[in-house]
Amino acid sequence: MPDRPPLSISVGEVLWDVVGDSRTLGGAPTNVSWHCAQLGAEAHVISAVGNDPLGREALDILSGRGLGLSALAVIPDKPTSTVDARIDASGNATYVIHENVAWDAIPASPAALALVARAEAVNFGSLAQRGEVCREITRTLLSATPANCIRVFDVNLRPPFIYQEVLAAGMEMATVVKMNDDELPVIAKLFGWRGDPEAAMEDLASQYPNISHIVVTRGAKGAWWHNRHRLTAKPPPRTVKTVDTIGAGDSVTATVMLGLLKGWEVEKIMLAAMEIASFVCSCRGGMPELPASLKAEFRE
Repeated sequence: MPDRPPLSISVGEVLWDVVGDSRTLGGAPTNVSWHCAQLGAEAHVISAVGNDPLGREALDILSGRGLGLSALAVIPDKPTSTVDARIDASGNATYVIHENVAWDAIPASPAALALVARAEAVNFGSLAQRGEVCREITRTLLSATPANCIRVFDVNLRPPFIYQEVLAAGMEMATVVKMNDDELPVIAKLFGWRGDPEAAMEDLASQYPNISHIVVTRGAKGAWWHNRHRLTAKPPPRTVKTVDTIGAGDSVTATVMLGLLKGWEVEKIMLAAMEIASFVCSCRGGMPELPASLKAEFRE
């Protein structure tokens, strides 16, 4: 890794997760960028907020956390996104995601195109591509990345926004795919892959030879990592009291991005990812401040 911080970019939603009377800033790409910044990257968000109090507050928070916002647009005629998150007794979240919001109209601005042209790692998701505008913008931005850029497709199956054409295009553009173990069988059924998880990952890798790594998070069971040669399973290193699971998978995505940029072995990245995700689960919301002990190795 060069002496300067690596450039990581997330494309997609900035939103507020509303749980009861409280709200926390998030959105999977935003969470990923925050964790990338904590792990030593120069992290930027390509997204959009409304010209409203929630949008201004989001910009203040993200700027205060050191994220690059030159490609985060303000859309005057659309509201900043909010999502109603419901947390069950185990801390797992379900979501009601409102439509026709600012991130449905993310522009491919000159600033965004300039960023992706020198990006070392880009994270993009399926949810932000629920509308044709963002699908086209995502394709444009990903097409402008360098050939050696790590392109992580973060599968977020949020009913009713599940589209096979979006999933297929995302996997075609990616070098890494990340999903959870509830999403894997859904995608396998859509694409006609075998039902066994390892076989489904083999079928995915066979259909998309551009993909070097498949990461499947498994909640309290840890994660699987398929790198075209073998499947590695890693359980969480410790048990924590789960407050909520919001953003835990996003912290895994960020850890994978930075670990690959550092050239770490799969087992080392997975161990770090499980440590960080466990900590995130012990906190409220998807953007907690990580303890120094979890950041130190990335910053060496």
